[in-house]
Amino acid sequence: MYFMGIDWADEKHDICVLDPQGKVIREFDISHDQRGFDILRKRIARLDDTIKINIERSDGLLVDWLIRNGYAVHLTPPLSLHHRRPRRSKNDKGDAYLLAHLLRIEDSECRPLAQRSDLVEKLRQLLRAHDDMMQEQRRQGNRLIYLLKQYYPAAVKLFCQPYRLIGLAFLERYPTPELGRTATVEDLRQFLHENHYGSRKIEDKVLEMHQLLQAPAPTAGMQDGLVIHVQVLIPLLRHIYHSRTDLRNRILQAFPTHPDSVWWQTIPGAQSLTGARLLAWIGDDRSRFPSANSLQATAGTVPVTRRSGKSKSVEFRTGCSHKLRKAADDLARQSVKKSGWARAYYDAQIARGHNPARAYRALANRWLSVVWKLWQTRSAYDEHVHLANRLKSQPKAELQRAG
Repeated sequence: MYFMGIDWADEKHDICVLDPQGKVIREFDISHDQRGFDILRKRIARLDDTIKINIERSDGLLVDWLIRNGYAVHLTPPLSLHHRRPRRSKNDKGDAYLLAHLLRIEDSECRPLAQRSDLVEKLRQLLRAHDDMMQEQRRQGNRLIYLLKQYYPAAVKLFCQPYRLIGLAFLERYPTPELGRTATVEDLRQFLHENHYGSRKIEDKVLEMHQLLQAPAPTAGMQDGLVIHVQVLIPLLRHIYHSRTDLRNRILQAFPTHPDSVWWQTIPGAQSLTGARLLAWIGDDRSRFPSANSLQATAGTVPVTRRSGKSKSVEFRTGCSHKLRKAADDLARQSVKKSGWARAYYDAQIARGHNPARAYRALANRWLSVVWKLWQTRSAYDEHVHLANRLKSQPKAELQRAG
């Protein structure tokens, strides 16, 4: 058995190979291109087929090449590697050696890289793009609101999110407060109909908009530059909105084609994007999480207990998969609308004095325990079976408090 550490970089990668006794038998570097990958293949071709590889990152062309060529790849997070350096100074060759050494001694932070199907990888890529678009929409939307507050505060109050399509359409038609005041009740009613405003109380909305636009308000001494800036943002925000919608549709089309989606969608609250997120960030490699606790720790729903001598502290877990934590939180929030026991559990947490965020996190932790069991067996969720299992495992008095 041989152990190889790879210190990843943009242009080149430093390589160190150790034998079973920890002796360095290879040290070299390769360029980040096909020529470099071919050199790597040749340099380790004469070694035993059971060579294991340790690297700091889980994605990229090099990692993809290693997996496709059948190598056993392990991952040590950069922060864990930093804490294990014998000194603070960083050295590429030293890091390559340390990665190989950690793999040889089976360090607890050195874990096999999760194997994912192509469909799960596609979902992960689509979700990253969707979340980036959502973040960009929020960023540019906040910029639009900031500009409007400087010269057109009434436009901020017309719709709950001025950067949605109907808000952008209004700003195109009435880009200044002066033009906004020229809009009659009939004009506003026609505008809402043209933009498919879905509220049943459309007449109330028309009157509200008219009052906001006609209300006395301070005016900016010079607003031409601000108006131009808003007009620049309008097509950008419209493009982001449509791109995000397209990505959402692609995710929802891809999710049902995965075999695991059948049982994922039986979980209350795990439909639509939430189910796709859970599938993407948990994956379909059943060996990745050997226990429910390992899944809960990765999602950050369980706290960290620190002990030193006689002192003991329980702290919020910051080191985790934040995308998985967000997906678990979404599951908890959606489930209280669709599951009786989830609603009762959340209410019980609130009754104990916990704030909503902590109550949802506790519920997400319970859900992940259920999810792990279903994930291992590919079984559909059944509320009646779950309640029966809770009756067996919990004292009746506790269930009464939760219900």
